[in-house]
Amino acid sequence: MNRDDQVTEARTFKALRISLASPEDILSWSYGEVTKPETINYRRLRPEKDGLFCEAIFGPTRDYQCYCGKYKGIRYRGIICDKCGVEVTRAAVRRERMGHITLAAPVAHIWYTRRIPSHLSVLLDITKRNLDRVLYFAQYIVISIDEDARQRALKRIDEEEQARIQRMEEAARARMEELEARIDERKRAQEEAVAELKASFEEELNTRTEKILAEAKRLQERLEGMMGRATESPIVFAPTDTVIVEAEEVVSRDHYAVLNAVAQDALEALEKEIERRQQEALAAVSEEQPEELEDVSQIMAQVQQELGEKVAIIRRHYGDLREELLGLAELQLFNEQRYRELRQRWGQVFKAGMGAEAIYELLKKIDLQALSDELWHEVRFGRSAQRRKRATRRLRVVKALLKSRNRPEWMILTVLPVLPPELRPMVQLDGGRFATSDLNDLYRRVINRNNRLKRLLELGAPEVIINNEKRMLQEAVDSLIDNSQRGKSMSRRGRRLLKSLSDLL
Repeated sequence: MNRDDQVTEARTFKALRISLASPEDILSWSYGEVTKPETINYRRLRPEKDGLFCEAIFGPTRDYQCYCGKYKGIRYRGIICDKCGVEVTRAAVRRERMGHITLAAPVAHIWYTRRIPSHLSVLLDITKRNLDRVLYFAQYIVISIDEDARQRALKRIDEEEQARIQRMEEAARARMEELEARIDERKRAQEEAVAELKASFEEELNTRTEKILAEAKRLQERLEGMMGRATESPIVFAPTDTVIVEAEEVVSRDHYAVLNAVAQDALEALEKEIERRQQEALAAVSEEQPEELEDVSQIMAQVQQELGEKVAIIRRHYGDLREELLGLAELQLFNEQRYRELRQRWGQVFKAGMGAEAIYELLKKIDLQALSDELWHEVRFGRSAQRRKRATRRLRVVKALLKSRNRPEWMILTVLPVLPPELRPMVQLDGGRFATSDLNDLYRRVINRNNRLKRLLELGAPEVIINNEKRMLQEAVDSLIDNSQRGKSMSRRGRRLLKSLSDLL
C-alpha cells in the first residue's frame, strides 16, 4: 500500500471498535517484553535495552540502521542484528509495533470493574462494593467448594459427635455406679480435708500475726531511741512496705500513732486475706466433691442432669459446625479473621482468595451457554420481580460475551500491552530538558511495581507483603488505563493529574 492509499484509508475511516483481547492476542501483537522502566540513556540519548523505548522491541530510531551501528543501509533490510537484536527496517514501524508486560499477578481491567454498570459485578452477581473489596485485598472470596471433601467432613462430624456423647454416657454410668459405694468415704475425706485446711490457715494466721507484731515492736523501740532526732534513711514497716518516717524527718509522738495504725491495718488485711483464701480453698474442695449431697438419689439425679446439659451443648456445638460447613458457598465473602478461622477448620473443603487472581479463577469456570440458559429460565419463570430484574441484567452481559465470542476471564489482565513509543513520545527541549508523554510515567510505575512483586515472590515474602504489592500493582494498572476512575489519581509530583489511555481515547 502506497502513501496515497494510506491517506485515502485514513480519510474514509468512520469508526473504531474497542473490544476484549485474549492474552494470546496481546502476545501476538507484541514484538517483545518490556522489563525495565527506563526510557532513554540521557548521556547517549539512545533508548535503553528492554525499556519503554527499546529498539529491539519497537524498531530502530533511524531508518535502516540497527542500535549498535553494525548494519546501516537499505540493503540490510529485514536482517536482525546478532549483536543488538534490532531489525534493520524503517523507523516508522515505531508507530505500530507494540510490546507487552507479563504481569506477576493478574489485575482487573478497570473499565469492567469501576464504571457503571460494573460488568464484572453484574456477571458474578455480587455488588460493586464487594467486588472492590476483593480486588483491593480487603476481603476473601470463596472460589470453589470440594463437595466430596464436604461430605467427608460431615461424616467426620457425625462420628465425632456420637463418639463424644457415647464416652460421656459411659463415664456418667460408671460414676453413678460408684456413688453409693463411695459416698460415705468421700464425705469423710471432705471433712478431713476441710479440717486440715482450717488448721493450716489458722497456723499461717498465727505465724504471720506474730511476725507483724514483732516488726511493730521493733520499730516502736527504734522510734523511742530516735525520738526528737532526724532519720538518715526512711523507716519502713516491712510487712507492707509502708514508710513510717521519711528520710531526714524528725521522729515525734505522731509516728507512734502512724505505726499503730499501719500495724492494725496489716493485721486486718491479713485476717481478710486468710479468710478469703480459706473460703476459696473450701469452695474448691466443695466443687471437687459434688458427692457431698446428702441423698444418693439426689446425687444421681444431678449427674443425670449434668449429662443431659453436656450432651445438649455437644449437639449444639456440632450442629453449629454442620450448619457452618453446609453454609460454605462460592462467591461468599470473609474478612481476614473469619477466613483464618474457617481455613483452620475446613481448609480441605473450600478454596478462597483475594485480588484479581481469585476473580480470574471464578471467571474461568463460567460456562456462558449454561449460564445463559439458566438466566433465561429465571427471567421467564422466576417468581420474584427483583430476581428477574437481576437475571435480566446478567443475561445481557452473558449474551454480549457469547455474541462477541469473548471469554469473561479476558476482563482480567495477565499480559499488559505496551503502546508503540511514537504514540507516547519523548521530546528533547531547549536546554537539554525532555518533555514526555504521561503514559511513560504510568507505564514506569506499572513496571517498577511488577518487578518488585516478582522479586518478593522469588524471595518467598510473607503473604501480607505480597498482597500489598499486588494491590499496588492493581492500582498502577488502574491509573494507566483510566486515571480518573481511581479514588486517589496519580499525578506528577503532586501537580496535575496524569493523562491515561482512556483520556487519550
